[in-house]
Amino acid sequence: MRKSLLFLFPVLLFGMVLVSCNTKSNQTSQSSQSAQNSIANIKEWVQVGDYDIFVHQIIQEQDIADGKRFVNIEVEYANNRSVKQLSCRSNQWNLYDSQGYSYEAESSSNLYENKGLQYLGNDRFVNQNMQLRGWLIFKVPESATIKRIQFITAFIGTKTVDIIIDGSK
Repeated sequence: MRKSLLFLFPVLLFGMVLVSCNTKSNQTSQSSQSAQNSIANIKEWVQVGDYDIFVHQIIQEQDIADGKRFVNIEVEYANNRSVKQLSCRSNQWNLYDSQGYSYEAESSSNLYENKGLQYLGNDRFVNQNMQLRGWLIFKVPESATIKRIQFITAFIGTKTVDIIIDGSK
């Protein structure tokens, strides 16, 4: 009996440690997910990884071309946290409608020039303690109800934020 207890005690102890490690790992993974997918509103600075971002305004145009309308979004980046340059790309932003469809920003500089908007550009960099501001234009179906714009930091170590947009067309 004594030998059985001597064998059983380490096995039980090992099992408790294993369960404890698994519980902590699940808690960490859940909190990481919530930190990676946060929600914000327009006109407020949001920290996403090393980035500070701000959506100044959203203009949903009524001009319809080929069954599509334009959603113009003015965004700003600030590098207040990182000592390195931060890459600022138009493909870090996606627009989503109420049906879950996503839309990428248009890259035709003529489109921005014709509207008198400063294009954010395909790939820019912002140094420490600097800011970068510009416009993104999304072409969406006339019937789409726009719900949110999502910012994504990178493809590795991804962090995102969803910025809620008024549901009106």
